[in-house]
Amino acid sequence: MLFSRTPIRMEWFYHLEGEKTKLNWFLAEIALEYYDHIMDSADLTWYREQYDDKQIAQYCTYYARQTKASLLKYLRRQLKKVVLHQKHIDDFYPHHADQQNDTLGKVGEEAWSSMLTSCVNCPEQCLKDYKSRSGNFDEYGD
Repeated sequence: MLFSRTPIRMEWFYHLEGEKTKLNWFLAEIALEYYDHIMDSADLTWYREQYDDKQIAQYCTYYARQTKASLLKYLRRQLKKVVLHQKHIDDFYPHHADQQNDTLGKVGEEAWSSMLTSCVNCPEQCLKDYKSRSGNFDEYGD
């Protein structure tokens, strides 16, 4: 994953060495995937004009981190699927019109789908061994 091409920083996903887990690495990759989808979306031109790259990266990080609770419940078999809450978008951007936040939500769902598709062939297998340490934080450090 090429974090150097975005303003997303890996240290936004851990504070202590023990938090350099595969789960947090997965969340970092989700944020990056979402960022890429936002930057490529013709429907989000208005959004890119309103916010700079770092602000978009901070939002993508927030959104990915907010999905952690739902993702953990899914991994522990307490949920049948990960729930992507529109509330997280609305909380971050309470001043946006509903349609604007709905568009961000749809692009977020596309990013999740794309990420999960790429996970199938990934040797890291973050979601199968999510508590383990990920060396990717060290290998691809900022």
